Amino acid sequence: MVQTVHGRTCASCTLCCKVLAIPEVPTPRDAWCGNCAVGKGCKVYEQRPEPCRTFHCGYLIWDAVPDHWFPARARIVIVSELGFRINFYVDASQPGRWREKPWYDDIKALAIRGIADGRQVLVTAGARVFAIFPERDVDLGSVAPDEAVVTGRRPDGSWGAAKVPASDPRLAQLGGGLSLGGLIPLQ
Repeated sequence: MVQTVHGRTCASCTLCCKVLAIPEVPTPRDAWCGNCAVGKGCKVYEQRPEPCRTFHCGYLIWDAVPDHWFPARARIVIVSELGFRINFYVDASQPGRWREKPWYDDIKALAIRGIADGRQVLVTAGARVFAIFPERDVDLGSVAPDEAVVTGRRPDGSWGAAKVPASDPRLAQLGGGLSLGGLIPLQ
């Protein structure tokens, strides 16, 4: 069982039911799940799909996440993905929210720590995905389900990002696809 931060609950927040895709329902990203009573909770709570049963956003489980990240207020859901990525899913009705203070400052600080820990930091705002680095943000545009985001050092030493086909055999060599380094041109 996942331990939540003392005093934190979903309460009236149902934003994950909108910003995340729920294939088992099926619900696409940026559309309210048909089982969601917005601001109240799941209408089929006892029968909800397994991904919904096991999901906990970063606000609920990471005590380092400040209170201003409550998703219903921030309009952003923090998600740990694939064991090496932190993704900030932004409500499509406010796609620029992540660039506002205090959230942008927190995202940039996390990018600094993330690189040191070998993690990707992404922002998904509507159809666009951004790779976040200490010195810049890379707009990758739309990333299709059959594509993977890779990050790595560019020849000049700065960080860059690219999207590649998820079937690219080089990804298997990377233990999760975190960095292709010099194998492909990075933006």
